Amino acid sequence: MPGIIANTVLGAVGGILSAMLVGWRVRRYADVMYAINGAIAGLVAVTAGAHVLSLTTAFLMGGVSGVLMVLANEWLLKKQIDDAVGAIPAHLVSGIWGTLALPWLADLSLLDHPLGRADQFGIQLLGVAACGVWSFGIAWLLFSITRRFLPLRVSKNAEKMGLNLAEHGAKNELHQLLEHMRQHERQGDMHQRIEADPFTEVGEIAASYNRVSAALERAVGHTQVMLRNLRDGVVTWQADGTLTGLNPGAEALFGVEAKQWVGRPVNTLLPNKLLTPGAKHEIKLRLHDQQVRYLEIQVSEGAAGSVSECSGMVRDITERKQLQEQLNRERDLARTTLASIGDGVITCDASGSVTFLNAEAERLTGWTLADATNKPIQTIYSLRDELSDEPISNPARQVLTQHRAVHFSEHCQLLHRNGKRFPIQHSAAPIRSRGGITLGAVVVFQDVSVTRQLSEQLNYQATHDNLTGLMNRRAFEALLTKLLAQEEEYHHVLCYLDLDQFKIVNDTCGHLAGDELLRQVSMKLKAHVRHSDTVARLGGDEFALVLPHCPLDKAKIIGEAVRRDIEHFRFAWQGHTFGIGVSIGLVTITSENPMRLSDTLHAADAACYTAKEAGRNRLHCYQPDDHALLERHGELQWVQRLQNALDNDTFRLFAQPISAVCGQGPGYREILLRLEESGTLIAPGSFLPAAERYHFMPRIDRWVIRNTLAWLGDRHRCADGQSVGHWGINVSGDSLSDSDFCQELIQQVRRANLPEGTLCFEITESAAIAQLSKVSELIQSLKSLGCRFALDDFGTGLSSFSYLKQLSVDYLKIDGNFIRNIHHDPIDRAMVEAIHAVGKALHIDTVAEYVENPSTLDMLHSLGIDYAQGYLLGKPEPITAAANGRIKVMPR
Repeated sequence: MPGIIANTVLGAVGGILSAMLVGWRVRRYADVMYAINGAIAGLVAVTAGAHVLSLTTAFLMGGVSGVLMVLANEWLLKKQIDDAVGAIPAHLVSGIWGTLALPWLADLSLLDHPLGRADQFGIQLLGVAACGVWSFGIAWLLFSITRRFLPLRVSKNAEKMGLNLAEHGAKNELHQLLEHMRQHERQGDMHQRIEADPFTEVGEIAASYNRVSAALERAVGHTQVMLRNLRDGVVTWQADGTLTGLNPGAEALFGVEAKQWVGRPVNTLLPNKLLTPGAKHEIKLRLHDQQVRYLEIQVSEGAAGSVSECSGMVRDITERKQLQEQLNRERDLARTTLASIGDGVITCDASGSVTFLNAEAERLTGWTLADATNKPIQTIYSLRDELSDEPISNPARQVLTQHRAVHFSEHCQLLHRNGKRFPIQHSAAPIRSRGGITLGAVVVFQDVSVTRQLSEQLNYQATHDNLTGLMNRRAFEALLTKLLAQEEEYHHVLCYLDLDQFKIVNDTCGHLAGDELLRQVSMKLKAHVRHSDTVARLGGDEFALVLPHCPLDKAKIIGEAVRRDIEHFRFAWQGHTFGIGVSIGLVTITSENPMRLSDTLHAADAACYTAKEAGRNRLHCYQPDDHALLERHGELQWVQRLQNALDNDTFRLFAQPISAVCGQGPGYREILLRLEESGTLIAPGSFLPAAERYHFMPRIDRWVIRNTLAWLGDRHRCADGQSVGHWGINVSGDSLSDSDFCQELIQQVRRANLPEGTLCFEITESAAIAQLSKVSELIQSLKSLGCRFALDDFGTGLSSFSYLKQLSVDYLKIDGNFIRNIHHDPIDRAMVEAIHAVGKALHIDTVAEYVENPSTLDMLHSLGIDYAQGYLLGKPEPITAAANGRIKVMPR
């Protein structure tokens, strides 16, 4: 009992701490509800197994449940799902976590049964699934039944109006008052008043409304008087640009009459101006007497829906513009002198003799003003080139000679009077009189020692990783680009390294431990490379080695040495010891096969990925014709395209007929899938392999079934009792293994309520054998709804005949590899004949695929095959064309 209490308390504490930490991380503030729900989540997670958990395990389970609770709660908020008490995050999610984690974290010897962890996990998972199906199923059923007899929600308009008025038509004084107000709003008449009973609350509201209307009427009248007497102009227009008014001030400023302009577009009065609220424009007008007038218009937003949705305040700024032009001329004359008030300043006269030094100039040159006055400026201000130590011409002398400003020079040093040197940057400009005569020159300069140090520091930080001191990705790509741009013959090798098991260190000991591990790994990398090689950290746990002028064999030796060193390395942190590995991808960069930067990085990344796929902790050299890399690249390209196809409904449904050969029935049409991109149809053989590898098949099957059933349902409703035909739909193995998919399929078929025999589902032999019990159950469920089944690609499995007796199918679709050469290959003919004989014994019709020539069809007829499918009998075509185009397919 004490252990149970301790575990329960530790679970709650773990939930509180993790929930508060993650909640702070997500919301940037401490949410007390996260502490409460974190405690509940921790208690729920450890309750079922509190007697078989250790103290550490109970705390860990509580901590994980707190994290899951916060993530689930944030997801519900993002999806706008209302859960006022947090039942789903704190109880459901945490309960599932605690139930499923128990077999792996508990001491099973305390449970008094011999089950292993995997078996116990299966039992726990079954219990979760059973509870979920029961609870959600019962809730869905109850709500579905209730909605049929008792609507759970009224309309939005009824909610807004109130049920007393909407449902019962009741009238009251407040409602009548609101009706009068709406009538005033529609008419726009402020002179009307509402009768007010002074002895009721509604009457008091009506009296207040009347007083507000009167005050508003007086304010509008006052505003109109002000606008008429305002010297500034006011222009109003509607949102569509139609002028609605000009006050007398605007008429005077523009020299127009309002009655002639109202109703015309505002752009005729204010051409080529963007009249958005907040914009300010200057307008230059030339009046009838050829005088120029400058106007300024400030655009503002008016009352929405009124005649003055936009307005502009117009002011005459002619005097201001004239004054501004005069000030600009004065400013241009004084700008050079005012701008020179900076660091070091030296002025000289037209002969080049010094007339002024400020304090900073005295410090940098070592000359005082008294000593430097009337001396040649080249004596006081002596410059040297920082690289060559050659004298630099004096900028003041250049200004006096060229009569123009001189900008600062790089790599320039100023000689102090005692011989010390300062790196500087300088500029010089002439000092001119009002008449433009050069009176002298001014030199402005500053000590850039500190700036240069900061620049060098920033440059280092911009090109190096702060954590490891290695070159960062930006500098690495610049270096690699430079190597790729070499014109002479070269042979380099790029190594792309990705640490294995690094995440375990981060997750176990935190990011501080991970950072220290990265620093130690970077030191090991630098120990294995040559002086001419470059080591860079690209980000996270990814590194790169650039080995210039290095043969591939030598690069492999270096890479293997790095791999062995990291494999044998043991990282110790606070009592924990970790072993890691590294997957390395090598790419040869040669002048014979030049590559772009993006292609080089992609090749290196692909080679590293292949090394990881092959088992991690190994090297893989990139080859342009590497089948594994090319296949992965092609499939990765399809991932985004398939996602876009599902999001934008660019899949297209086609149908191919399955015709009778010796069979008694009419056959059916098989639904086929095509992908349309830019008007081009793509066959499924191009994208289905990628869809299967990256688990897109259940989503694609859902799209096909949803749209096919919707289209057939539309046809059935418009058929007036006529048959809608017989149609076959393929279901993939991934979809069959998805229990939710199977349940949804049964529900959709039941809702479609199509005539018996309309649907035939095709499943591959390999998928049926792999999931025999589940497939058998699905077949029985759908057969009870009038569906038929076909076993596709029959003959490719190893135990086809033995499993066939357990599958209640209607058709055997013989694999096309046996059909294509049946007319001249006796082995294929014998296989087909045997499959047909087994089918007849089990009362199953046979279907031959890939029938493409008359010879094949004749052979099938002689063997007694029931149905055939192939280009000879009909090519795939859009299902709307197959059904005479009466009902269109609309994406559902």
